[in-house]
Amino acid sequence: MRLSRLLIGTVLAAVVASLLPGVTAFAVGANLIGNPSAETASGSGPASWTFDKWGTNQATPSWKAGGKDGQKSLAVTMTSRTSGDAKWMSAPVTVKPGTKYVVSDWYIGDVLTTLEILYTNAAGKQTFVWLADAPVSAAWKQLSVEFTTPADAVKASVYHVLARKGSLQTDLYFLAESGAADPTPTPASVQLTAPADGATVTGTQQVAATASSDVLGVKFAVDGTDLGAEDSTAPFTASWDTKKAANGAHTVTATARTASSGAAATSKVTVTVNNTTTTPPPTTPGNLIANPSVETANGTAPSGWSSSTWGTNTTAFSYLSTGHTGSRSVKTQITKYTSGDSKWSPAAVTVTPGQTYQYSNWYQSNADSEIDVEVTMADGSQQYAYLAAAPASAAWAKVGAQYTVPAGATKITVFQVLAKVGWVTADDFSLGEYTPAQLNRALISLTFDDGWKSQYTAGVPLLDKYQTPSTFYLLTSTITYPDYMTQAEMGDLVNHRAEIASHTVTHPHLPTLTAVQVDSELKDSQASLRSWYGAGVAKNFATPYGEYNATVLAKSKLYYRSHRSTDEGYNTKDSTDVYNIKVQNILDTTTPAQVGLWIDQALRDRSWLVLVYHEVDATAEDPTYAVSPANLEAELKLIQQKAITAKTVDQALDEVVPQLA
Repeated sequence: MRLSRLLIGTVLAAVVASLLPGVTAFAVGANLIGNPSAETASGSGPASWTFDKWGTNQATPSWKAGGKDGQKSLAVTMTSRTSGDAKWMSAPVTVKPGTKYVVSDWYIGDVLTTLEILYTNAAGKQTFVWLADAPVSAAWKQLSVEFTTPADAVKASVYHVLARKGSLQTDLYFLAESGAADPTPTPASVQLTAPADGATVTGTQQVAATASSDVLGVKFAVDGTDLGAEDSTAPFTASWDTKKAANGAHTVTATARTASSGAAATSKVTVTVNNTTTTPPPTTPGNLIANPSVETANGTAPSGWSSSTWGTNTTAFSYLSTGHTGSRSVKTQITKYTSGDSKWSPAAVTVTPGQTYQYSNWYQSNADSEIDVEVTMADGSQQYAYLAAAPASAAWAKVGAQYTVPAGATKITVFQVLAKVGWVTADDFSLGEYTPAQLNRALISLTFDDGWKSQYTAGVPLLDKYQTPSTFYLLTSTITYPDYMTQAEMGDLVNHRAEIASHTVTHPHLPTLTAVQVDSELKDSQASLRSWYGAGVAKNFATPYGEYNATVLAKSKLYYRSHRSTDEGYNTKDSTDVYNIKVQNILDTTTPAQVGLWIDQALRDRSWLVLVYHEVDATAEDPTYAVSPANLEAELKLIQQKAITAKTVDQALDEVVPQLA
């Protein structure tokens, strides 16, 4: 049987659909749906349920173990789609014509889905009606809708529809006449998820909580003093500057508000604030790196430094008798290379989560290298992040980067990494807390690289919902690829507060190309975008993989107003380089809470924060650089709640550049 939605006037007028987000259904009498939690079997499937699909798609049903309640739930996975939909349908039940009913279910979905109903009249005619959209939700969420049956309806069947590539899991269906309150409402609950009970906290601490779906808002407090206004949209979060609290024990509380004040719930933890710095005094005032100019020797190596290599390569490390200043420097040389990297590293230093640090060193090299950071977390685990590129330089050159320490970190080590045949000599290392010169106000720019189709189908609707401007750095050779935007979709971006910018033609590793090839990638990309959408587009440019060298930067200046890399940091009045705009990179491990900390930092410092997104897809083939629609929405909500001004890159440059003079 092929099902389609007929949203024609008379039928739609008969439906009075009002979303009751997170509120238990109001109903009279028993649940009409048979086997509502899909617990009872009929043969090899759930009793009173039928799977149905139509159109051109690959959809697989499953009667899944586990659910919102009980032992079973209903699931559908769609791996490809051109048209049609798939769903589990409840067995038809008798309904009264022209009567108010309420329907609800609980669901988990990684794409937008819909709750719908099939009516049958006395003559057997069937009509399919949309009731409500179900936004993406990674956790169980209730969707409730009140509606009025058509005047000729005698039977109805409820179903939750999957009509795009993704997955859907449903459970605990309910259908009854609307009226008195459901006698068994789901009790309100709230649970603090950060910080953990008994934790020791320092610096800026993100406070977070999860809550049941009937909770309308959560307010956080420390020792009875509110941390700010109530957060009315999940994920519920607040920022706590622990430096304003005395060292010692403190009680953190989350209080949930529901439609009924009697259903309120609380959760509390006890933590210890410890903002006492235990780092030994640095050798150089303001510099956390011991022996920063490697002048002090310990045998044949600089005191406090170590060399290391991994992978398949042949590396020699040298402690030289010349340098940028003084009489010493360190050298790394790779003569054979297959994999891995090599570097000199200073001893790790204790840092404060949420604090921004400025790093720099001087170097000479005949090969491109990069600056990376190793982060040690409170649980002893280690994370790594790329900070900046260090293009080959025959003369002494300075490379620098800013880094904001993530929540839960205790120590960091910053080093210059060589990962190819060549050599790097380095000297005069510096790492210290960074206090920037402030812009007139804080700004944020959301940038999306590559032109993935999911950015258009899943990202743009969310950007529209929160009225957030954005910049899309687009490739021009991918418009016929199924996973990328079409030419028409790219052009439509300007109708959604978006800026069209360039990301080359083919997404190559630009530093590996000749100057002529680099010129072609930059020039031809801009030319194509302007021929398609007009001379006002493609004013700004981002390098693929964030890679650049002196040639790439020189060519960027020929064609574009700016160049955005993936070097991490903030753009401040004293550090903004329009041909190396710094960013914070969104990975699959980046939480909305972390984005909240970045925003807080930008607001404190009045800096320009640039975020880099790739796919907007919870099931991306390469999830490393993907963001789920749920996380993107949470981050857009934080931008709105924290009242930071969002602009496209071009709009931000209009405001920032005059302040740099």
